Amino acid sequence: MKPILLLILFAGAAAAEPVRHVAPPDAVAGNQVELVAEANAAAPQLVAHVRTAGTTTFTSIELVRRDDAHWVAVVPAVAVMPPGLEYYMTSGDAAVFASPEWPHAVEVHLDNDDARKSRDISRSHARRSRIQVQTDWVDFGARTVSGAKLADNYYRVDADFAYRLWAYPLEEIRVGYTRLIGNTESMTCDPQPCTADAGFKVGGWFELGLAPIEGIRLDARMMVLAAKNGFGVGGRGELRFGDREGSHIALGVEAIQYVGASGFFRLGWGTVPKFPMTATVEVTNLPATDRPTGVRLYYDIAHEVAAGLRIGGRIGYAAREEQIAGITGGFNATVDF
Repeated sequence: MKPILLLILFAGAAAAEPVRHVAPPDAVAGNQVELVAEANAAAPQLVAHVRTAGTTTFTSIELVRRDDAHWVAVVPAVAVMPPGLEYYMTSGDAAVFASPEWPHAVEVHLDNDDARKSRDISRSHARRSRIQVQTDWVDFGARTVSGAKLADNYYRVDADFAYRLWAYPLEEIRVGYTRLIGNTESMTCDPQPCTADAGFKVGGWFELGLAPIEGIRLDARMMVLAAKNGFGVGGRGELRFGDREGSHIALGVEAIQYVGASGFFRLGWGTVPKFPMTATVEVTNLPATDRPTGVRLYYDIAHEVAAGLRIGGRIGYAAREEQIAGITGGFNATVDF
């Protein structure tokens, strides 16, 4: 009789052992969460009651045996979302960890890419698409040689459509059209000196915006064009640190077959709300490859006149020689939607 009584007392003591559970410190959105409890095999059924923070209804998930001493409930990934996960556990009818009135909260945060995408969406007001038009007039100044007035200028029009993918490292793709027509001194006409048309009427391009690290981006462009010399190719690259619509610095180069090349340094600042500004120094031999290198200094300012609509202007100075200079200016409009 005594051995049977001792066995009953031992079994009762074993069943009365507490359920031990250590809560996870946090969780990542979109990843399943395991809730592990330590209890003996004689414990009543263990159940985790789970809900997303801010909601009112709990979902019950029965714990299943992992080994002789451990039980686990798996919270599905779709239920793990910010701002957090709230839960309590019961064994039979008794609460053994937290309670319905005071559930335990686990913070749920986004992973690095999702958090970055959330910031990008916030900065762009969830507008993924952009249409942009930029016009530019560049006059290096006219000079007179042997009684001939030699003009040295060109205008440029760029129009493009951009779509923000936010599929890092690929942030954005752009397709665009460029027209660049100039009148500049020619080294091939007879008699010299004289001027001739330069540039091209139709150029199409495709660009990728790559940003493996947030805040550092490389824009890489490939262009094909139809110039008077025939079909040609071109390219452009820009390395930027910071936000293009705010404070940033950028370095870039552009080369277009039959037309010329340029390199630039740009400083941008966004200290005045809704009035982004930039200052740029550019060295270039546009609009013809046989022209001497000139310098452009120009200032841009834009203003958001309506939700998603921004209009800007450009003013500056251009020169190839110390004694002769001209005005550079332009206009741009951007629509985000």
